[in-house]
Amino acid sequence: MNYIRLTKRENQIMDILWDYNQEMSANDIKLASNGLSIYTIQQVLQHLLSIGYIEVAGIGKNNKSITRLYKPIISESEYVSSHIKKDTFAQLAANYIQNNDDLDAINDLEKLIQKKKKELAGK
Repeated sequence: MNYIRLTKRENQIMDILWDYNQEMSANDIKLASNGLSIYTIQQVLQHLLSIGYIEVAGIGKNNKSITRLYKPIISESEYVSSHIKKDTFAQLAANYIQNNDDLDAINDLEKLIQKKKKELAGK
């Protein structure tokens, strides 16, 4: 799936949501950001909601007020991979494997490859 490219501000807020991996209010995002204004954050959150990148995950409390909590609908890897050319995928995978000394990670990749091969053979 192709996703709309994010602006610098949108990317900053999505990075915070992806990195913290928890439901966050606009104020939580402000505290986690490098000086973004609450107004900017609220405007960006509204746009991210409208394009389907985040959703309202619940309601929280911030001091004495009630606030929306947001979470990403798409993962960072889905977003990034939607903007990578197909021929680059193989190069990235090869580079990752060649430079990775974590046997568990390599075994996990091998399992994913075997699973995908079975799926494709069954078609």
